[in-house]
Amino acid sequence: MKKFLLSGMFLSLALCSMGAEKKENVSNLDTLVVTTQPVMHCMKCENKIKSNVRFVKGTKTIETSISDQTVTIIYDKRKATVSDFEKEFGRIGYEIQVLSGGK
Repeated sequence: MKKFLLSGMFLSLALCSMGAEKKENVSNLDTLVVTTQPVMHCMKCENKIKSNVRFVKGTKTIETSISDQTVTIIYDKRKATVSDFEKEFGRIGYEIQVLSGGK
């Protein structure tokens, strides 16, 4: 019975600490919205950006919009900087202009 209670308390404590860690991680996320030059004009452009930029360390999500000509990146600001994204876009033939984020 004691083992059962102790393991239940340990499990509860572990779950609570995991929840606190997730909240802390959210505060480390930043959103970067950029436009590209040359402009994205097709799904091939979108796929090229998504399939390469995702490898920048700390990248969580990438959303592209041909109609708005924007790329929205959510990333961990402890692991990546705007400069890291500029370098990666440059590597695949794009220059970026920051519209918002990347503080």
